[in-house]
Amino acid sequence: MPPPTLPPHEILEEGNPREGKLRSIRFNDWTITSRKAPILNSTEIESAQTDLGIPLPEMIFGHNHLTFEHKHGFRLEFRALDALRRVDSTSESSEMIKVAYAEEWTSKSNTSHEDIKDVIKPYDWTFSTDYKGSHVGVVDGQQFESTTDLIDIEKLKVPDPILFYEDNILYEDELADNGTALLNVRLRVMPTCFFLLQRFFLRVDEVLFRMNDTRVYHEFGSTHILREYSSREDHYAKIRAMWCVGVPRILELSRLPNLILTSLPANPAIQGRGYLTSNGSQLDLSRAPTAAEGGHSARES
Repeated sequence: MPPPTLPPHEILEEGNPREGKLRSIRFNDWTITSRKAPILNSTEIESAQTDLGIPLPEMIFGHNHLTFEHKHGFRLEFRALDALRRVDSTSESSEMIKVAYAEEWTSKSNTSHEDIKDVIKPYDWTFSTDYKGSHVGVVDGQQFESTTDLIDIEKLKVPDPILFYEDNILYEDELADNGTALLNVRLRVMPTCFFLLQRFFLRVDEVLFRMNDTRVYHEFGSTHILREYSSREDHYAKIRAMWCVGVPRILELSRLPNLILTSLPANPAIQGRGYLTSNGSQLDLSRAPTAAEGGHSARES
């Protein structure tokens, strides 16, 4: 059987991994760009820490980003430093895990993990973030609002050809050898739609798992974008007992299929869904903004 005929689209590549590489697709009035570059250097780290007010993760890809831009003004970006702005920098935040998982934390502190004291910092040392992307260059009046519309998962199960795929790491930290915190973003563009999943994954050994997901979906030809945010977490021992009987090394937990990780119970209090609107109605991506609508804004949301 001959391969399916793909719709006209343009793939652009420039740069190199050493200095930073850009890959982008131009398709259906969208330009979607992924940039991958080395981790920040010491000067950049010092500047970013001063700006953010907290130390940075061990591996911070501050120049990496994934950007959606429509020809009529809508722009949404996913960037590491913007995500870190959503990390709780208050001194009280460092105690939250100890309170919520007191029994596990006490047990962990009393066992062989003598270096647990090294991970406690006067900020959220897990680097947990509820970041949902940054609006840059959005026409005034366009914003994500609550909606009952859902991302059509069944459409995403259709084996359409992939025109463009990216997996981009924004930051990672091993929590002083007490687990892992990872923020990455994955994108696939098909002939009918695009779908993005940004996932913050946290594992604190012997204490908890946490997973914060942001999903962005757009069906080409429609006038709106759907975004869904969910947060899930559960006790480490419960997940290990449920899925990892006979697994000799806890590191294997981080390699479990997404199907298992998504079995973590959701916290409805911090779930949200939204679609882009303009002055209370669905954004019409088919027209250019008028002069009266001019004026760009940049916001995290």
